[in-house]
Amino acid sequence: MRVNFSGSGAIKRLQVLKVGLTSHITFVLVTLTCAAAVLLCGFAWLAAVKVDDLSLRRQADFVGQGLEEQIAALPREQESVTKWDDAFLYAKQRNHEWLLDNVGRWTSQYFGHDRTYIFDDTNRLMFAFRDGADAVPPRLGDDDGQEMATLAGEMRAALVERAANPGAEPIGQLATVRTIMIGNRPAISSARPILPSSARMQIEAGQEFIAISVKFIDGKAAESIGHHARLEGLYFAPSKGGDERAQVPVSSHDGGTIGYFVWPPIRPGYMLLQQIAPAGLGCLALLITVVFWLGRGLHRTSLTLLDSQAQLTHHRNHLEEMVADRTAEIERQREELDRLLVHERQVNALQRQFVAMASHEFRTPLAIIDAAAQRLCRSTTNVSGDYVHEKAGVIRSAVVRMVDLMESILASGRLETGQITLKRSEGDLKALLVSCCDRQRHLSRSHVFHLDLEPIPDVLTFDRSAMEQVFTNLISNAVKYSPNAPDIHVRARADEKTVEIAISDSGIGMDAEDLPKLFQPYYRARSATGIAGTGIGLNVVKQVVELHGGTVEVTSELGKGTTFTIRLPIEFLLSDQQVAA
Repeated sequence: MRVNFSGSGAIKRLQVLKVGLTSHITFVLVTLTCAAAVLLCGFAWLAAVKVDDLSLRRQADFVGQGLEEQIAALPREQESVTKWDDAFLYAKQRNHEWLLDNVGRWTSQYFGHDRTYIFDDTNRLMFAFRDGADAVPPRLGDDDGQEMATLAGEMRAALVERAANPGAEPIGQLATVRTIMIGNRPAISSARPILPSSARMQIEAGQEFIAISVKFIDGKAAESIGHHARLEGLYFAPSKGGDERAQVPVSSHDGGTIGYFVWPPIRPGYMLLQQIAPAGLGCLALLITVVFWLGRGLHRTSLTLLDSQAQLTHHRNHLEEMVADRTAEIERQREELDRLLVHERQVNALQRQFVAMASHEFRTPLAIIDAAAQRLCRSTTNVSGDYVHEKAGVIRSAVVRMVDLMESILASGRLETGQITLKRSEGDLKALLVSCCDRQRHLSRSHVFHLDLEPIPDVLTFDRSAMEQVFTNLISNAVKYSPNAPDIHVRARADEKTVEIAISDSGIGMDAEDLPKLFQPYYRARSATGIAGTGIGLNVVKQVVELHGGTVEVTSELGKGTTFTIRLPIEFLLSDQQVAA
């Protein structure tokens, strides 16, 4: 190949050619080296995985065989005391001492049985040797009573079936083996009838005694299985371990799984990789060093160009990031302005709605006051004291209504600005409730108040003014929204942690859709249309109750009434600290 170079343009073309050749050779060397290393490591890893899978399957097979041998061994071990003339004779005689020495202690010490029970021909427990000790009087454990009684019943049923069917399995081969959970421990249980071992003794059907042996498999049995499988650290776990290949399920008699035998897996392939890893890493490091040495000279000529390209790329990315950040900031500011604009519109709408409702609410008591005053002015003669008292009561009722309305508006404003502070002092919450009900009773004589306030403690610490506003709002609402249902119920309940006060009426009620939004400012239920109200009272109630550490809930059904339930914590009501919102 011939290449002609002339002037500065030829030099530039030569530099480009060198850089391209350098990059190509370096790329080929690195690619071949990495491919060889990846293929070698992949082959070694695949071989190790295959070896480990085979080893873990063999370990699981050994553990499963060991478990099956433990299950099959229990009835065989039990046969040494259930097919025995002496055991049959002394069990019939109920010789406790002989059974203790030759059945209970012997099976425990020689075979490692943890529990041994003997049931008589009426399925009543007559002997119990449990956890290395004689249980006198004989009794089942709290953790295995149901399982043992069920197992004895199954064996008794098998004996009855055998008596009714002479051609069935010989009685000497009858055994009921179960894998069960006793408390939090897995165990093997076996039930066998106690039979004579010779023809010198005869037994009538239905008179067999039943022996039950229990062996836990999370202790010595697990060690025996681990020794049989050449596994160290074998243990029982109620749930699956981390490696599903290093565990064997322990099945119950009904086909379920009561737990798993888990062991630290032995992985010879992985162990081999660990052993050869240092040498392999050394060879790989040497190979990388050679490749690096070969490519270092080729890279040296293109470093300047690469650095320049990196700097240009860095500046370009930096400018792009600056533009993206500025654009995101502008977008965020726009979204914030849109949110504030929407919020401002909502606030303006709520203010207009509140002004309209407040104007209407103030106009009504003012009209009542004006009408009563005009009647008093016109009645200059023959005016009785009762008449003046009646009109004065009307005026006072309207004034109280205006004052309550003003208090609700002021309290709502203080709560919204976070400027309210509870001024708590010791007082009688029960007396405050009675006072609120009496005041409402004078304002609405057509309603009857049913009070059950005895459970409330006599002395509690609370803000009397704030709680009076809460109860006044709820009681006046109960009266206002139940014009044709005169009964108002105020009930209390208390325990060690909570004082609960429920105010119920049988009035117009509310739809379920209104309940989640009922405590929002200025919100009024659809069923309250045509009834005076500002929609701020319940919001004040909720916030005051929460400042006292409590909660308020409402349940209602349209046409059937409403119940407001206040729950206040006793611990808060007995504290004398001030709480600021």
